Amino acid sequence: MFRTLSLIGAAACLVAPSIANAHSVTQTHFLETAKPYAPYEFLIGDWYSKLATQNVIIHQQFKWGPDKSYITYASYLVVPGKPEQLHFEGMMAWNGKSKSLDFLFALQPGSGAQEKGTVTAQPDGTIVRDIAMTSADADLDHFRQTFRKAAGGKVLTSMMEKTAQGWKLNPPGELVMQQAPSSADPTTVKH
Repeated sequence: MFRTLSLIGAAACLVAPSIANAHSVTQTHFLETAKPYAPYEFLIGDWYSKLATQNVIIHQQFKWGPDKSYITYASYLVVPGKPEQLHFEGMMAWNGKSKSLDFLFALQPGSGAQEKGTVTAQPDGTIVRDIAMTSADADLDHFRQTFRKAAGGKVLTSMMEKTAQGWKLNPPGELVMQQAPSSADPTTVKH
């Protein structure tokens, strides 16, 4: 019996590599690991900005999809004494033709409004999100949001609106985004 098992084991050792080779995949440029998201990696995580004049906190959340195949982006408003309110949420995915991220976000859940557009990395590392916002009644507005790395692991962001006179900075102007909310601030809520 032992001799029979030894022969079966030896035969399996000879056959197994042949089976594995029969199913191997030849390496091609399609299987190379693409790194189109590398310029955007610094945004991954939970970021908080305080609007001091309104006593409101903006929570921006960037998360990877499976195998870093896309990025989800959600923005929440935190008002003292109330739960976080979702402002928008959606997905950004690499477009190999335009060499940018395409995005589609649902704006103010239940409103019927959406944002779509592109996100590009500039040579200086600035990330630019060009936005076409369509309301439920088909009004179209254009915005541009930027993200720039800042000292201390922070990020600076600003939003501009396209007007007949050109791009106009939206209030409150440039915001500082921090990875962790102040522990002394009871209005922040983590997901």
